[in-house]
Amino acid sequence: MAAPAQISQDELEELREAFAKIDVDSHGHIGTEELNDLFKASNLPLPGYRVREIIQDLTKTGDMHDGKVTFDEFANVVHGLKSTEVAKTFKKAINKKEGIYAVAGTSEQSSSGTQHSYSEEEKVAFVNDDTIVTWVNDTLTQAGKGTISGFKDGSIATSMPVLDLIDAIQPGSIRYDLIKVEDLTEEEKLNNAKYAISMARKIGARVYALPEDLVEVKPKMVMTVFACLMARGMKRV
Repeated sequence: MAAPAQISQDELEELREAFAKIDVDSHGHIGTEELNDLFKASNLPLPGYRVREIIQDLTKTGDMHDGKVTFDEFANVVHGLKSTEVAKTFKKAINKKEGIYAVAGTSEQSSSGTQHSYSEEEKVAFVNDDTIVTWVNDTLTQAGKGTISGFKDGSIATSMPVLDLIDAIQPGSIRYDLIKVEDLTEEEKLNNAKYAISMARKIGARVYALPEDLVEVKPKMVMTVFACLMARGMKRV
């Protein structure tokens, strides 16, 4: 089975690297119990029940043998996630403010007959980058703070955009007297990042990134930070 053509070569290589990290013995397959770790390594964190549903689907279609998942099977799953109707539905909701909770609060029936509720965090995982950047900048602008050009913006290395967004979501939560903002050393950048990640979690954002991801401005990990903050901020609507 060939990997789906709709996934770009760069994405395919990133998926292969992630797969190799989990397939440490180079057997060419992983166990289903490792699938959740693989999604995390691929910067595609999914809720546990969604991983279980994927395993059930693979088993039903006969694509999975002896509880093992090959790289091609994983790549096809990723393609399916990228083209899912859930993504399309939520993109519509995010552009229609009054519809956010109507969509985010619904439940779907799994193939096992169990009903699961999708949280805002789970839905945001399917939103495209431009939508997240737009929401971040709108929120920062409304709070009178500076904006970002994208997830590669150099200012993110200082963690100030993240800290400003946290303060915009929950005003007064950030102690700016604890933050160094100019002529930062690498250590000071790291201190800012540690404070930003800590405060993001404190206000209820489910952030998985590390402080180093902000300092080094790793776009995909930076995106997850802003996506989680967006999920938290949506709860104010």
